[in-house]
Amino acid sequence: MISLLLSLTLAAPFPLPSIDGKALAVTEGQKVFRLPMRFEKVKKFYAEQLGGSPDVKVVEGGEPGKRVLTLSTRGKSESWTKALVREGEVDTVVEVTAVIRLTDEKIVGNGRPLVEFIIGRSADVEKAVKSIDHAEQMRSK
Repeated sequence: MISLLLSLTLAAPFPLPSIDGKALAVTEGQKVFRLPMRFEKVKKFYAEQLGGSPDVKVVEGGEPGKRVLTLSTRGKSESWTKALVREGEVDTVVEVTAVIRLTDEKIVGNGRPLVEFIIGRSADVEKAVKSIDHAEQMRSK
């Protein structure tokens, strides 16, 4: 459990714009954020913060009044993989898909598999194989 918390604290958090210079109040595990600001301002913030990164892909879509900005990343140090920024009438909603990283766990054991295939040989084939003298054929060549 401690390693899980440590890996989450080392990962880069998802950036959220500040409101008039004040950080947004968030709770632990929160994934949806309602920002009291216009879509254009939020879009500009993410263009400045994430636009220069080669790991981040930014796609804008939707019609005016209902625009959606999709942010996705494949960065190894990020704590998020995807974020949707949706335009509302007076506010903007950001939904973040978080990543949980666990440490590697070595699995050991000596149990048998759940399914085994045993292919037997018929008695006729067994008799035919025993009747062949393989060693004699190898010497004559």
